[in-house]
Amino acid sequence: MANLFLSGGVTVIVSGPDASLLPGRLHERGAILVHIKYEKKNVIRFQMRVRELGLLRKEARQFNGTIRLEKGTGLPFLMQRAIQNYPFILTSICFFFIIILLSAMIIRIDVTGADTQTEKLIRTFLKQEGIREGAIRFDQINEQELKQRALLQVPGVTRFSLKKSGVVYKVDVSASSQEKETVSSRHHLRASKAGVIHDLFVEHGLSKVRRSEFVEKGDRLVTGTKKNPARGTVIAETWYKATVTMVNDSMQTRSSKKRITVYASLQDKEYALWTPASLREPFQSEEYVYQFHFFSYTLPFSFRTVTDYELKKVNTIETADEMEKRAIQTARTQLMARLPEKAHIQGENVLQKRVGNGKVKMIIHFQVLENIATN
Repeated sequence: MANLFLSGGVTVIVSGPDASLLPGRLHERGAILVHIKYEKKNVIRFQMRVRELGLLRKEARQFNGTIRLEKGTGLPFLMQRAIQNYPFILTSICFFFIIILLSAMIIRIDVTGADTQTEKLIRTFLKQEGIREGAIRFDQINEQELKQRALLQVPGVTRFSLKKSGVVYKVDVSASSQEKETVSSRHHLRASKAGVIHDLFVEHGLSKVRRSEFVEKGDRLVTGTKKNPARGTVIAETWYKATVTMVNDSMQTRSSKKRITVYASLQDKEYALWTPASLREPFQSEEYVYQFHFFSYTLPFSFRTVTDYELKKVNTIETADEMEKRAIQTARTQLMARLPEKAHIQGENVLQKRVGNGKVKMIIHFQVLENIATN
């Protein structure tokens, strides 16, 4: 049976005394007829290709009866109807894409479990990660990697979770803080660690220490009352010790060669749309999944891209001084990730350094200015 969908077909109704002879005559001329049906006496219905209507026209000149074309089917007629109704179709397509864009937009970000200052830090961090109100994101967020970066970059955060509910992102943050006790039992400010007082500002209460005074952990800094608990800031010089080892070896960097593979997924099946030639090993891969939503519903199709970057070895030759500077910078970066937001490193001293076999091992002593007052 001929496929009339691509070429286009037309339904022909023939009636008359010679109706039964017409299909045979058309077949002799090379026409292909399908769905031939004898409806009643001297009436025949069949379908034929549009481009073969010229053969029907030649037979119609000698035919004793009537020939009527009922309707056209197939792709050419569908395209013709689409052109005639293009305003409605174009509006429907635009509406569908607008809804998909709005469904991928971040309308609101809710942060729970954090105070005002921590919430500002969380929103700043999310904005740096491309998660902000009004942004459009089709790619899925790697929650585990985002959680690790949040714990390292946002001071005072010990737990971080991000969930997407429609167009709203919900962030649950638990800031690291000591359990609050009653005002009557926590009305004094005490030292959270040992240090030398550098500066102090007392809002409420009576200061018990002076500048340049050494205090131990737990010493009372500011005395308050039950009615007016002590409040203030006590900046002290504290000390940290870090051990770091640097190795002078080769490292791998990305070359200019890369390969992008695109996959399309429909429900549980995945199809490769673009698969270029493979790269030589070693290479580094990055994967992104683009999921589409219609309001709160996840559409059954998605796209996935896998980008492979070719790696090349770069031999780095560093002097002992360069490795020492890199070790100090690494130790400073790791220490800053642990310190409170307003703390800063005042200086550092190298207590011990060992150089040998392409390695530098250092023990570094840091002087830090931070607020040690706590209830």
